[in-house]
Amino acid sequence: MLDYDGLQVAYLGVALAHYLDVETGDILDVPLDDPPPGDAERYRRIPTRTPETEAEDRRLFAQKHAHLAHVVEDAMEFRRLLSEDRLTERKFFNFKNDQATKAIEEWARGEGLE
Repeated sequence: MLDYDGLQVAYLGVALAHYLDVETGDILDVPLDDPPPGDAERYRRIPTRTPETEAEDRRLFAQKHAHLAHVVEDAMEFRRLLSEDRLTERKFFNFKNDQATKAIEEWARGEGLE
């Protein structure tokens, strides 16, 4: 059984490379400059968010929160506006987590891990 919570944390984290040990279910955190673990059949690189993914999440979220539409391409301004409205900010982070869950589930299916 996959640890979807752990996979989601790995997907959202960009400071390290993350690998799933398909034999044990453990998630390995490796410095980005280090080589991947040796056995490619055993260790699968967990995808992470990209700037494009972040921008797409802002665009999709702004479709239902029109007051953010004009800053969707400016990540800093988008976050600033979010910080002024705690309810909308919470909704955005819940939305972002849901998007991460969908991405990880899709990745797991594509890797034949489900």
